[in-house]
Amino acid sequence: MSSIAGFFQPNTVYSKENEFCIKTIHDMSQALIHRGPDEQSYYYFPQGALSQNFLLAGYIPGTFPHEIQPVTITYHESTYTLLLDGFISNPEQLAMALEVRQISTKDMSLEKLLLLSFLTLGVEFIKEVRGAFAIAIYDEGERQLYLFRDALGLRPLFYTQKAQALIFASEIKALLQYPGLQAILDRDGLTELISLGPARKPGSAIFQGISEVKPGHYMIYNRDGLKEKAFHHFEIKEHTDSYEETKENITYLLNQSIDSLKHAVMPISSFLSGGLDSSIVTAKLTAETPTPLATYSLEFDNSRQHFKSNAFQPALDAPYVQEMATYLGTKHTIYNCNNQIQLDYLKKSVLAHDLPTMADVDSSYLYFCEMAGKQHKIVFTGECADEIFCGYPWYHNTEADPGTFPWSLDLSPRLTLLKDDLINTLPIEECVESAYQNTCNEIGIDGKNTPSDMVHRKTFYLTIRYFMQTLVNRGDRAAAANSMDARVPFAHQELTEYLFNIPYEMKAQNGERKHLLREYAIGLLPEAIRTRKKSPYPKTYDPGYEALINQELLRALSKTDCPLHAIVDKQKAESFCRQVKDLGRPWYGQLMAGPQLIAHYLQILYWIEEYKIKIEI
Repeated sequence: MSSIAGFFQPNTVYSKENEFCIKTIHDMSQALIHRGPDEQSYYYFPQGALSQNFLLAGYIPGTFPHEIQPVTITYHESTYTLLLDGFISNPEQLAMALEVRQISTKDMSLEKLLLLSFLTLGVEFIKEVRGAFAIAIYDEGERQLYLFRDALGLRPLFYTQKAQALIFASEIKALLQYPGLQAILDRDGLTELISLGPARKPGSAIFQGISEVKPGHYMIYNRDGLKEKAFHHFEIKEHTDSYEETKENITYLLNQSIDSLKHAVMPISSFLSGGLDSSIVTAKLTAETPTPLATYSLEFDNSRQHFKSNAFQPALDAPYVQEMATYLGTKHTIYNCNNQIQLDYLKKSVLAHDLPTMADVDSSYLYFCEMAGKQHKIVFTGECADEIFCGYPWYHNTEADPGTFPWSLDLSPRLTLLKDDLINTLPIEECVESAYQNTCNEIGIDGKNTPSDMVHRKTFYLTIRYFMQTLVNRGDRAAAANSMDARVPFAHQELTEYLFNIPYEMKAQNGERKHLLREYAIGLLPEAIRTRKKSPYPKTYDPGYEALINQELLRALSKTDCPLHAIVDKQKAESFCRQVKDLGRPWYGQLMAGPQLIAHYLQILYWIEEYKIKIEI
């Protein structure tokens, strides 16, 4: 994990020591210093400037060494410059493609390998690149800038335009350092925030005029304007492998992913929840770590006293965490989170994301990363396993196709606090419908008339593009805010593509959820862990937390100049805060129920205040 940023005006020529360029790129870079405090470097050219902040913990040692960026080479009398955030998992394959063309890659850095691949193969080179990455390449001769983002969207890359300039950065906060850019929430952004949040449409950044490079896409900007093109698609194919062949292929791909990430320049650690996913990753790492692996888990104060088992969260993690830590002999640390911390970190989470998030689900995770990050800067997680191995409840509702996003079936809870005039005028249902249908169209499926054999693929794809992206963002920003590198072995392109086409009946054989992953874990984990029911990231059930956030929202709304008055109906909010919240019926995913709705609106308030957002609805 690192950060990249820059701006480019194809029709402008800046002087070599231009004060505007120097100050602007330094301000943008400084806004991202948390993502890469170990090296801070710049490149100036007549039409703009580039910067990179490098995080040493994010470097994965291999055949091709790291080189300080931006990296520039001259090729056919023209100058080309590259920035990279992330890691490349298949440099040997890229080198082989050059070697067969009689181009030597001996003693070459990874950055120059990528540049030379681009110069040899053109933009098509990106189809062969694997890993988690955001890449910028500038062609000085043609005055042309390229922005690339990996197929699963594992690294962020935002951009905007101001007059003739294209400005890009790893996080939105850096874009807002560019002179003249203002944070604006318009009608479209508010509609999306209310109807889809905390998810976002692929490519959306909620702020007016700011976008994100879509996963598996690249952008080209030159004197003719800005163009976008997809380089990766999920393709529907017949799955012809037998059951045993399928298990063998999954074992190969998952082992390959873990092996590609295990190399590090400093000690590694693992988040251990006692669930299937994190236990698998931890067990694989423990087998290859000579000293006890450091593991971490999070608990909430008074969790045993207040926990209420429900269909989405059947059991506490603590007993399973202890069993796994003992079984593997890890050096385990438990961090406790209280109500005040969760409230305080709601604002910090907004600052980490530049947007409202999954409320206390994100705030507690940010705190967790902060505490673990004081001990280790590299952490492995079990994120993304539920998305690709079908752990979520909505994968297994085979009775009917909901015809919408399955983790947010009922829009009414989202409107509970909203002013009536906004409910009546904002195209909330239309926003959801168009986002849903457009995503289905990407894989050639009609969202409303889906053949039964395609419903599972549709659900899988929607989950990858929306729900998984939300959790990927959560992990990236929480780790980055604490200068950590979070490694996610389950977020692997070939593994995801392979699972996309495996029939549901094979994935859930004998009615067992995450069956193929549980088969992988035979002999690796204790049976109690291997067969444990899905339990998501924990949240608090302490009524004291609910009282705190109710009080905080009511205090804010009591002020006549509160920005939420443009959105929230005060009387509705007061009534809702007096009600007993439904803790087991989420309105987003599995964890966001009544208290999280209050916390989410608090985050919207913090967001508007901290970013001085102008509301234009």
